[in-house]
Amino acid sequence: MSFYIAGTGSALPEKVVSNDDLAQFLDTSDEWIYTRTGIKRRHVLTDERLADLAILSAKRALEDAQVSADEVGLILCATMRGDTFTPSLACAIGEAIGSHAPAFDLNAACVGALYCMEVADAFISTGRADTVLIVGAEAMSKLVDWEDRASCVLFGDGSGAMVLKKGTGRLSAILSTDPDTHTIRMPNIEGINSPYNKNPQEKLAMHMDGGEVYKFAVNAMGHCIEEVCRRANLTPAEIDWYLPHQANARIIEASRKKFKIDKSKVLLNISEYGNMSATSVVVLLDEYARKGTFKKGDRLLFVAFGGGLTSGAVIVEWNK
Repeated sequence: MSFYIAGTGSALPEKVVSNDDLAQFLDTSDEWIYTRTGIKRRHVLTDERLADLAILSAKRALEDAQVSADEVGLILCATMRGDTFTPSLACAIGEAIGSHAPAFDLNAACVGALYCMEVADAFISTGRADTVLIVGAEAMSKLVDWEDRASCVLFGDGSGAMVLKKGTGRLSAILSTDPDTHTIRMPNIEGINSPYNKNPQEKLAMHMDGGEVYKFAVNAMGHCIEEVCRRANLTPAEIDWYLPHQANARIIEASRKKFKIDKSKVLLNISEYGNMSATSVVVLLDEYARKGTFKKGDRLLFVAFGGGLTSGAVIVEWNK
């Protein structure tokens, strides 16, 4: 019960790439992509830096929460790769908003924002921070293989942020890893500057086994939903809103049906943004919060899965 969500924000690149745009250089079509993924378009970075989006979403969340930079006790950024290896993206955000709070990046792939929420809970519960800024920021367009139609059509770029403050709101959480370093893999630069490096360089693009991801995702999401509800002494039917990772509409629907979740409670925006990895659930939260979807006392269940293979879920009572 250590925190509540005090504010949200998001920022997206200006360029929008439709499925028809992709069909200009890939052997694909709008129908092929949409029927298999639920995606119509996605935002893609051009001349912006990822830090530009991260900073803007952070500032919007702080404004929404009516919190100054001086009040922030910790900055966490969920990302697989910032603009630089060092300084971290979280440090760039801190500099831009004028904060001297400790700041660091966290990589748990698509579950990163949920991992950040639990790190924030630990800091707030132990009295090390009263206010935590969490930013999810991903430039997936820089990580995918644009010749692989099975994977590049899935992803988009963007940033979302939330401000957590000390108080009552967090009801329960579960984080889990099923060790698997092959199903989803994004290689790094292999000692490119070292004269002693003998390891061959993999293609610097995401490798993903779609079939294995699908099987893992449906089961992992279901397990996380059941377990996080059990820990909160709730049933899945008592959750007001589900905010799932926006990976693939078919995965979300299969999980919903398997675990008999009311369709009207499941929030989606994948058709407009695609899979933004760690950013997805935060942008989803901001979009529906600004629409006035949530009312005080509503129970929100975040659930996600990603490379690692990681998975997790968090239940938060909306007290904003």
